[in-house]
Amino acid sequence: MSNNDFLPPTTQPAPEDKKWQGATIRALNLKPVVTIKSTAAVSSAVEIMQDKGYDQLPVLNSHDKLVGLVTLGNLLSYMSRGRATPATPVSKVMFDFTKIKEVVTDPSEIGSVKPSTKELEVGNNVATRRRRYDEITLDTPLSALNRFFEHNSAGIVTEKARDGDGLRPIHVVTKVDLLSFLVKKGRIPG
Repeated sequence: MSNNDFLPPTTQPAPEDKKWQGATIRALNLKPVVTIKSTAAVSSAVEIMQDKGYDQLPVLNSHDKLVGLVTLGNLLSYMSRGRATPATPVSKVMFDFTKIKEVVTDPSEIGSVKPSTKELEVGNNVATRRRRYDEITLDTPLSALNRFFEHNSAGIVTEKARDGDGLRPIHVVTKVDLLSFLVKKGRIPG
C-alpha cells in the first residue's frame, strides 16, 4: 500500500549521533549576546528588543553576572495587567535565575524534567516538576540542546565569569538556530 501512496512510508527516527554527528553549540556560529542590566527600566528593554528584533534579553547584575532573563511575554503580561510601568526596573519583571536552586551542568541531563515536591496543577491531574537552571555552554551537544527545546524556547549560552564566580552570557540560542543548522547540514530526518 505504501508503494501506491496510500500509506506514508514508515520512517525510523534518525539516531541522535547520526542527526547531530557529535556537533556542539560552537558549530552554530551564534552572534554575540545583547544584555540589559537588572536596574534598567522596562522601557529600555522594550526599546532594545524592538530595535534588534529579539524576544528575550539576558539580565546582568551590577557585576556583569547573569541573574535572569526578560522576555516579551513577561513584559506584555506585567504591563497589560498594570503590574509594571515603563519605569519599572527589569529586575521586577524578569525570570530570576538566582531563585533557582539546582544547576544542571551534565549535558545528558539538560532538558530533562525531574520530579520534585513542587506541584503544578494541570486540569484534574497533578504534575510535579523541579525548577532548574540548565547550564548551556559552547561545548553543550546539540542533541542536549534539542531536548532542552522540548520545554524551552531559548537558551542562554554562558561561560564562567573571569573571576570564577558566576556565569557570563555570551550568546542566546533559539530553536531557529538549531533548525538552521539542520537545514544547512542537510540533516532533516525524512
